[in-house]
Amino acid sequence: MDELDKKRRAFITVVASSVAVAACGGSGSSTGGSSSGGAGTGGGSTGGGTNPTAKIPLTIDASTTDLPAGAQVYAYIVGEVKVSGVSSQYRLDAQGVPHLMTTADNTQPAGTFPDSNLLSTTDATAIAANYPLAWADYSIPLSRTTPTVIDLANLSTTNLPGLGTGTAAFSGRIYISVGIPKLPFTVIDSTKYTAPVPDAYPGQLTVFDWIEFSFDSLGNFNGNTTQVDQFGFPLTLNGTPGGTLQGALNQSRANILSTFNGLTGNFAGLAKPVSVPAAYPAGITYLRAVSPKTVTAQTGYTGTLQNYFNGAVNKWYSNWEVTPLVTNDTSTGYYSGYVPLTGAYAGMLAFYQGNFPTLADFPTTAPDFTLGSGTTPQIPTLDVWQCANSLATGTAAQKNVQKMIAAAFNRGVMSYLLNDNVCTSPSTYYPTATGSDVSNTWAQMFHAYSTNGLAYGFPYDDVCNQNPSIQINGTQSITVTLGKFFS
Repeated sequence: MDELDKKRRAFITVVASSVAVAACGGSGSSTGGSSSGGAGTGGGSTGGGTNPTAKIPLTIDASTTDLPAGAQVYAYIVGEVKVSGVSSQYRLDAQGVPHLMTTADNTQPAGTFPDSNLLSTTDATAIAANYPLAWADYSIPLSRTTPTVIDLANLSTTNLPGLGTGTAAFSGRIYISVGIPKLPFTVIDSTKYTAPVPDAYPGQLTVFDWIEFSFDSLGNFNGNTTQVDQFGFPLTLNGTPGGTLQGALNQSRANILSTFNGLTGNFAGLAKPVSVPAAYPAGITYLRAVSPKTVTAQTGYTGTLQNYFNGAVNKWYSNWEVTPLVTNDTSTGYYSGYVPLTGAYAGMLAFYQGNFPTLADFPTTAPDFTLGSGTTPQIPTLDVWQCANSLATGTAAQKNVQKMIAAAFNRGVMSYLLNDNVCTSPSTYYPTATGSDVSNTWAQMFHAYSTNGLAYGFPYDDVCNQNPSIQINGTQSITVTLGKFFS
């Protein structure tokens, strides 16, 4: 896992929760707020459009989508720079100038939203639930006739104190929303904010999607499309020099969401219907589909997905009592694990550094680390869906082992050897379920919908390079395109 990918995942962890918390303890070295070049404190930008002077144009193109004429489309660009362990949170204005977030940005009162007068009283009251807190309107209106251009060159050491490379890059998201309900961001202080989420308030009544990216002090851009948490609508991503188009789908949004709505059994209920049609462009009948990762993280969830991988995990723990699991990561090398039947580590998956294909090969010393504890010896299903907890803890070497295990369970291809130096063919991923051998149907579907087969269907879908990412060195341009909804 390279440093830029670590940075991307760290930002995902921050913004995926309802309260996006960066490191506490001050505002870092940045002292900026809204400047005269911005949108005004807490207000949406006055408009996007062409920017012929942009040195590194970020083009956000909403001109080719098949949404009805006049449908509102907005972008929101937020991110962070971490200095000495302290994150400073920024939003970008329509020119791409970053502004340090402050509580003064929260100018929209709780329970209110712009253009509520365009809805009936009943509909406006229903949408008001989307805004339980005072919030900041960071929206940038996107032209429906001409691509909107924002200058990434403004993400510089002059405007972003502490900006560097690797984990010191600017790490953020480019959100896009359609319809009247905008995305709310509530600033707690300059180091943290409450982010919109797809399955709760604030945010679930907004139709939105996003691009994840980082941009460093050398002008390098790393970005990807994602369905890890939800699918709102198609977005594509490309860049120069040397980019490859990512995110293109072979089905329309309408067809994809209709398919999810028709799923039964474990994956029923992932499509979320619109309850206030007047708030959205004509023809939109679903807000989104939410992923198993999102569903299983909900407080009080008791559905069948909470135990979905239990049978597969139990089967392989039994297998590893007899034949070890050998893992090999490019950066940290071999680690081998087995499940002891007795002793202090009984029932846990105990790992030792080295390549030990038989039980007789293992040292008699204590393991370097274990997956599981005395009270929970096996990997829980929740950890497989979330790629978290027991599958995202410890040293870099431990996390490299854990990411391969999480990916193998999600893809339904667990075995006795996991080697990201010699990856198995993606054609073997997501086999037909037999007994306890199951896989992540959500991820499988988005890989099938992707025109190049790449998708982020779960957090570790970058294992063996199955992720729809671009890495642009010396960035000249980046293009994000809003896809079609109905055709």
